[in-house]
Amino acid sequence: MEKSIMNNKRYSVIIINKPALDAEQTSSLVTNLSKLFKISEEKARGILQKDQFVIKQKIDRQTAEKYHRAIAQAGADCRIEEEADEEDTALPEIEEIKTRSAGIPLGDPTRPGADLLGQQQSKLDLSMQPIESSRDKNGNNKILDEIKPENFCPDCGTIRASADSICVHCGYDPLAQMSSVNRSRSIKAVALIIILLAAGFLALPYYQQFEQRRQISNDLELAFATRNQVTEFINRTNFWPNQNIDAGLEKNISNRSIKSIEISDNALITVTLRASAGGGTEHTLIFTPNTLKGHVVWNCLKGSLPMELRPDICRAQKP
Repeated sequence: MEKSIMNNKRYSVIIINKPALDAEQTSSLVTNLSKLFKISEEKARGILQKDQFVIKQKIDRQTAEKYHRAIAQAGADCRIEEEADEEDTALPEIEEIKTRSAGIPLGDPTRPGADLLGQQQSKLDLSMQPIESSRDKNGNNKILDEIKPENFCPDCGTIRASADSICVHCGYDPLAQMSSVNRSRSIKAVALIIILLAAGFLALPYYQQFEQRRQISNDLELAFATRNQVTEFINRTNFWPNQNIDAGLEKNISNRSIKSIEISDNALITVTLRASAGGGTEHTLIFTPNTLKGHVVWNCLKGSLPMELRPDICRAQKP
């Protein structure tokens, strides 16, 4: 009967801080704990900054002693503490865990995918071999080899049941984090679309003006071709035509942008552009002939066609 009572006792394993360690000793201890529990050195250093830190709860004496040896080999001080029997306390088990002053349980380093240590009793059989035989040829402890790195909580280092499990210690929720990331990406995508639409909206008038000028420039080739025909006629006949028929041209000359090309007194050529090409208003471009050293020359600076829609040769030079 007495043996049965002793077997029912449960123990906690607690790491105790060594405030007297120098920087080199502390660094070595941080490295050993980081390798033992496969956590970052930053989290291992956080454990040592606490006065005491619970590694395991509610385990039998033999299991507690094995944890004690493993931690001691890493260079840390720890102690085994007997826990009060459940019938001696009025608090439920979960409340007892929350209100313990010994610290926060980290995780079970001997079981892959295990829940937070202290939440359920250990089912390990620690009678198989001594802790010394669990080290590989490089001296690394193999207790944690089967625990997947992604099972450690990225916020507090506690071992979770799986990579997508909620951490029972700090409440880290990977699904909520993913939703937050996806929501952030969606917001950025919408913002980018809005920026592109705004840029397109602002650029639309410039594009429309570019297209309008390009169309007019292409269609005005008909006007320059007509001017060349008139030049050849004058050089051949020495006569300055006063109408289209005088120069052998058709009465109605037009295309997509040009409504008409008409010759008047002394070979003056007036090109009238359609309202659709001129932004809702009909405009004119006038070719005026002159002679220079026996040659017919032209200028096209007159007319109501806006400067931005004129060919470069027909733009007035700025003073």
